[in-house]
Amino acid sequence: MELKNCAPVLFVRDARRARDFYMDVLGCTVTHDFGGLNFFFQEGFALWQILDENIIPQTLGREHIYNAEGVSRFELCFETEDLDADYAALQAVGVRFLHRINTELWGQRTVRFYDPDGHLVEIGEALPVFVRRIYLQEGEDPEAAARRLFMSPEAVKHYLQS
Repeated sequence: MELKNCAPVLFVRDARRARDFYMDVLGCTVTHDFGGLNFFFQEGFALWQILDENIIPQTLGREHIYNAEGVSRFELCFETEDLDADYAALQAVGVRFLHRINTELWGQRTVRFYDPDGHLVEIGEALPVFVRRIYLQEGEDPEAAARRLFMSPEAVKHYLQS
């Protein structure tokens, strides 16, 4: 096999509404618009509004495609240089949060929330941002930072140079 062009696809009820959320709220960029029903984003994912005539709802059942109140089994993950500012912007537009800013076991600060169709979205500190923060908290000791971050000292040094 020689597979190419893998992209996660989110099934949405209203592709334009979902597109607007990802563009206006999260700042994502559409690279392809297929008739207002499917959108591909520069950030590496797509939105598809599945029509009833499509084989997917015919075989899975429409009730299994759109379930904004169901439990997410995956999430889209984005990184940011300024999590606090992005969190405030999300609060200002009234997104529904899974949790407030949280510090993960490996030291990265994250926030998780839902898009209009109930898909789970994470925004976390960019790797170099939280590696630098942990490095400073550990007294500028790459080995101590590496243990806390669950990575090698060489990886810590690499991200400190980023």
